[in-house]
This record gives sequence, C-alpha cells and structure tokens, in this order.
Amino acid sequence: MALENHKFPCLEWRDVKGCCHRVNVIERLYIGRVCQGVPADKRIIIRDVNVSRDHAIISCSGNALTIKDSSRNGTWVNNVRITSGGEQKLISGDFVHIGSTKLYVIFSEQSDHDSTGGINQVETTRVLSRQEMVTHLIADIRGFSALAQQTESSLLFEVLSQLYESLTNIIHENRGTVKDFAGDAIFAFWEHSDKHDLAVVQSACHAALLQQQAAIELFSSLPEKFSKLRHLKLGWGIATGPVTVSHYGVRSENLALVGDSTNLAFRLSGLANKELSSTIVICHKTAKIVEQCMRVTPLGEVDIKGRTGKETVFSIT
Repeated sequence: MALENHKFPCLEWRDVKGCCHRVNVIERLYIGRVCQGVPADKRIIIRDVNVSRDHAIISCSGNALTIKDSSRNGTWVNNVRITSGGEQKLISGDFVHIGSTKLYVIFSEQSDHDSTGGINQVETTRVLSRQEMVTHLIADIRGFSALAQQTESSLLFEVLSQLYESLTNIIHENRGTVKDFAGDAIFAFWEHSDKHDLAVVQSACHAALLQQQAAIELFSSLPEKFSKLRHLKLGWGIATGPVTVSHYGVRSENLALVGDSTNLAFRLSGLANKELSSTIVICHKTAKIVEQCMRVTPLGEVDIKGRTGKETVFSIT
C-alpha cells in the first residue's frame, strides 16, 4: 500500500475482503468492534473478536495525531505495543496494528470513507492469552519506605515525577512498553519476535544503562531543598523468558505477564545495589544473548526468594 504525502491526516486500511478504505481524522476517530453511539464518519469498525468494543481513539490537533489505547488485547504502533491506557504520537508513514488489521497513517486530501456500520455486532471481546518470549526490566528505588517516612510528600512526589518521566521516556525511545508503576518500581517489558532476539534484549539492557545515567544526573543536580534525596539509589533487574500475556479483571489497564521470568526480574531488582554491589543485575538467559555485544561480568550464584535452586547472575556496564 503506497504511502504518499497528502495534506490532511487520515488512515488507510484493507478489510478482510481486501477492499481498501480511507477515512480522514477530523478531531477524533474511534476504532473498535462496536463504537456504540459514534457517528459513522467518526469511527472505524473492525469485526474481529480480538478487538475490543471501544479499542482506541485517534485525536487530531492541527496536523498532529495521537492514538490512545483503551483495549483488552493491545494496540501496536510500528510493531511496538502502546502502554495500556497510554497515548502515542503518530506521524505520516506509521502503521497501527489492531487485531489482525493494519492501518496506515497518511495525509489525505480527500476522504473516501466507506462506513461499515449497521451490521450485527459481536457483543463480547475474546481476551487473548499468548505465549511470548519477553525481556523484563524493573527499576526499583532502594530504601523507599524509610525515605517516605522522613521526607515531605510533596518534595518526594516532585522528584519521583521527574525521575519516572525520564525513565519512561528512555523505555519508549528504546521501543519498550511500560506496564505499570508497582509501588516505588517501574516495570517495563520488550516482546520478542523470536526466542533469541538479540536486538530486543540489547534494547532493554541499553535502556537500563541509560536510566542509570539519567538517575545519577537528576539526583546530583537537585537544589538544596531536595538535599535528602540527592543520595537516592536504584537497582535494576533484567530477566528474559517465556510468559503468558493476557488480562486480569475487567479493566483494560490490567495487562498481565505471568511467568517465572517476570518474578525473577523483580527479585533481581531487589538484589541489585543492595545485597549485590552491582547496580544492574541480569539473569543468565539475558547474559547469554547479549554477551556477544555487551560487557557482561559474572556475579556468581544467588538464592532467589521463593524459587528452588540457585540463579547464576551477571552485571552489565
């Protein structure tokens, strides 16, 4: 499907029959399996049981487009998952995957929108459970409970807001997905295209190194009123392994990654810069993948709380 430079933003896609459709984005465009109550020229209906009734919203301000995910099974931009409930900017040439449909972002001078409303709708979304290889990245603040007890909440919030914004931007720039903020930790992950995807694992490790440097720079530049927070420390845990990706509960934000490697990443982040002197601790699977392109240092075998046996861990610099 050719991508041309047109004047106005629009989406173009092919339906299951191979028919091409195009619709201009004027203010807002709703995408989903039902989009109840939305005018036909403001919606794209995708008849796929893996697509939520109200799956995503694309907003237009001037020629700037953003997409917001509100689905159960996820939305991908250029093959990178959007954070559940999160937003992503779109530019000409981007492509969006929703269910099995691929929508192209282009700039169109005229709208050839072909409404697909009026046909019986499927009323329930089939929530997918997929087995995937994933690399997890957990960044956890050391001694947060004691710090929160001793520090005025407004000061703590101001610094953490800057910190989490910086760490989040680094994850997105390295094509990762922020799953959530678990207490004083930020949880991100990278989905693989195959079992030993070097580029993906390298991106996760690179993100951790960049986050480490960003945290050092932020804390060292804090003004005097934040003096108690200048010595904040974080620990990073990285683990790679198979997980089941699905959902808990009824909210689209409740994306679930279930597997031993998810638990392992959290445990490693708890050891980093605490029981182990290394700030970034990675599992043996991650180390084996990236050792050909990054400096990997063995840290020995450690006991992992709740797991049998020992885990051989490594650091990266």
